[in-house]
Amino acid sequence: MARFLKTREHSNGAAPGSVIFLGRKKTEKTTFRLMRFNVEGVSDMQNVKKEQLQHLSTDSVNWINVYGLHDVEKIKTIGALFSIPHLILEDVVNTDHRPKIVEFDGGLLIIVKAFFYNNDDKKIHTDQISFVVGANYLICFQEKSNDYFNPVRQRIQENIGRIRRSGHDYLLYALIDTLIDNTLVLLEKIGNNIEALESHIPRAEQKLALTIYQYKNEITYLRKSVRPYKEIVYALSHSSQSIITDETQPYVDDLYELINQTIDATEVYYSMVQDQLSLYNTYVNNKANEIMKFLTMFASIFIPLTFLAGIYGTNFDYLPELHFKYSYFIMWGVMCVVAAVMLVYFKIKRWI
Repeated sequence: MARFLKTREHSNGAAPGSVIFLGRKKTEKTTFRLMRFNVEGVSDMQNVKKEQLQHLSTDSVNWINVYGLHDVEKIKTIGALFSIPHLILEDVVNTDHRPKIVEFDGGLLIIVKAFFYNNDDKKIHTDQISFVVGANYLICFQEKSNDYFNPVRQRIQENIGRIRRSGHDYLLYALIDTLIDNTLVLLEKIGNNIEALESHIPRAEQKLALTIYQYKNEITYLRKSVRPYKEIVYALSHSSQSIITDETQPYVDDLYELINQTIDATEVYYSMVQDQLSLYNTYVNNKANEIMKFLTMFASIFIPLTFLAGIYGTNFDYLPELHFKYSYFIMWGVMCVVAAVMLVYFKIKRWI
C-alpha cells in the first residue's frame, strides 16, 4: 500500500458522513481502554465494555483509548455514547487524513500522526491518532495498541508533575507533546545518518546515490505530516471552545515553540539531502570530466602521430627517406618529440 496516498475505492461516491474505514487493518479487534485519575488516585481498565463508558465520573479525568479503527460499528457505538457527529467519525476512520483540528458542538477533534521507523524495510511509517475532547472525556482513537503514550501513563501512575492535578486540556497537551518528542528523537536518528553520508560523497559510489535518495523520500514523508502540527497547535491555543484553560496555556505556547523546532530541523535535513544529491552529481560529473580529459588528451597526442604514421606508411615506391638506413628511428624520434611538445603545451595551458 502506498504511503503518501491510500486507496479510496471503498469511499468513492459515498455520501458525506459515511463512516467508512480507509487504511490497513493493524490489529485483530477493536478494544477499549479507560484510564481515570485525579489527585486522589488512578484507575486503569483494559478491554472495557461499552456499558462501562456510559457513566463517566465528573470529578476525574477520563482518558479513553480506542485501539483499532477497522470495526466501524464499534466506532459508531463510541460516537453514539458521546454524541460525536458522523462527519467527525468519518475523519477518525480515514487513516489517510491530513493532520487537522476541527471544532464541533460540544467538542474538539484533533488528528495527528505518530511516526516510527521500520527496521525491515528501512522506512518511516505512521499511525494516525485522533483526539476527541469533550466536557468530561478525552478519547484517543489509534490504529493499533502501541507504547507512544507509556511515558504519560507512567507519570500519571507515579503522580509525577502536575498531570494528576490538571484537567483534560493538560492531558491533551501532554499527549501531543509526547508525539512531538518522539518525532524529534526519530528525526535526530535519521539526521545523524544523513550527516554521516557527507564523508562518503567524494567517493561517488553508485549505491550512495540510492541511499541519499531513500533518505530524501523519508524526510519528504516526515515533512508532509509534521508541518500541519504548527497549524494545529496554533488553532488549539485560539480555540473558541475554551478547551485550553489559563493554567495550561503557557504549556501550549511552549508546545508551539517545540513544533517550530521540529519543523526547522525537518527543513534543514530536507535541504541537506537535496544538497547532498547535488554534490554527489557534481562529483560524478567531475569524475566523468576527468576521464574525458584523459581520453581527449590521449587522442590529441595520437592524432598527429597517426598522421605521421599514415604518411610514411603509404605504398609509394618513391617516398623520401624510404630506403634511408635510419628512417625508422628518425620517425620514432619525431613522434616522441611531437608527443613531448604537446604534453608541455598542455601543462603550460594547465589542461593537465
